[in-house]
Amino acid sequence: MCDLTLDAGDFCDLRSIMISGTNGTGGIALLQAAGYDAMAVGNNEFFTGVSVMEEMCAMGFPLLSCNLSALDGSLIKGIQPYLILKRNGVRYLIIGVCPYWGEVEDGTAFTDMAGITLLSPYERIQHIIDSEHGHYDVSILLSHAGYHSGTELTGDRLIADRVHGIDIIIGGHSHVLMEHAVKEGSTWIHQSGSHGTVLGKVTMTLDDQNHLIDVTADNIPSNAEEDPQILAVLDAETKRGRKNLEQPLYELSSSLDYDAYHECSAVNAVADSLHQEYGGDLGLINHGILSGGLSGTISRMSLLEAEPSPLNPTTVIWTGAQIAEALQASFDEAVMSQCNHRWNGFRGTVLGALAISWNVSVTKEPFHVTIDGIPLDPAKYYTVITDDFLQRGSGYEMLGCSKGVVEFHPKYIRDLLQWTLNSPALIQRAYRKRIN
Repeated sequence: MCDLTLDAGDFCDLRSIMISGTNGTGGIALLQAAGYDAMAVGNNEFFTGVSVMEEMCAMGFPLLSCNLSALDGSLIKGIQPYLILKRNGVRYLIIGVCPYWGEVEDGTAFTDMAGITLLSPYERIQHIIDSEHGHYDVSILLSHAGYHSGTELTGDRLIADRVHGIDIIIGGHSHVLMEHAVKEGSTWIHQSGSHGTVLGKVTMTLDDQNHLIDVTADNIPSNAEEDPQILAVLDAETKRGRKNLEQPLYELSSSLDYDAYHECSAVNAVADSLHQEYGGDLGLINHGILSGGLSGTISRMSLLEAEPSPLNPTTVIWTGAQIAEALQASFDEAVMSQCNHRWNGFRGTVLGALAISWNVSVTKEPFHVTIDGIPLDPAKYYTVITDDFLQRGSGYEMLGCSKGVVEFHPKYIRDLLQWTLNSPALIQRAYRKRIN
């Protein structure tokens, strides 16, 4: 029997019916039923926003972070920086930490949208360790900072280097499956992959004064017999989430068909929605953002199923040459068929072709592009509305560089579709052919 059951964060994946349909409280109920003692707040938790985090915390489960606050600097109700648990005569100091991306534009854009601020963790962790000296025997950091090998110290390794007195770091975020625990200075670090494919087991050896002597770590395949009580909680919370998500919003005036590799009305509608809502010169999006078409009654459930990726509308500035190169690449099946589940935020099965908004016309042979009837100028800079997936150059590497400031817009693409698809004019325009 284990002394502690802990998690390093990111249980709150909004593609889950249980999570999205219950504002994360269904996941908390599952963790409580499984006997977890505490969890670090990961980026998937704080991306849900302050009010949802407070709703989850109200259930009484310890969500830990010492470097997370609201935008105005106030504490988020229920988030604890740390706790002390006593098990079998040993006192454990357990601290939580969120990823820290620095006070730069790329590091704060998404946290600003979520209404939160991430603070430098090093001094805060050190302060907790020093102020609680004598009140604990073993210190454990639940870290969502990530583990990266190599010559440069980052994430968990940088924390271990800068903070004195951390015995063990149990890590997440980077999804690294570490075969053994590694030691950075006097701190042991272990991380056990992601998505529950294995369970990490950390075994501590203590002396007679409960001082840590040694650590070993193993990864246990998660193939244990399923617990009927846990399954019952999972079933009940999923049903609750499904019921909330299936509330009808409106009826589509016409069905939107889907094809990952060829022009289709469903992805055209996404490109049109981006252009209509945020302006710019054009909307551009990859087909892989959708997993199917849309028809009939639209609900949050149908939108979640059709667009499972948690991606934000994003304004970038690309040259005509970049746009042309990407469009030409999108005709190549080898490019369209790419799939890499390590692409941040991407939940699709394939990258897919590229769709453009209704005001763009593309001729494949000979290749020619016009925007609002004017030929595409390779040297000109265009304001494009896309998402933060293509903005990073994922799959279409030529798009990974934007001139000027990138602007990330609140809410996800599926939220944009929720408030734009209830428009017969937009639906009919999505059938307008753009690629010939």
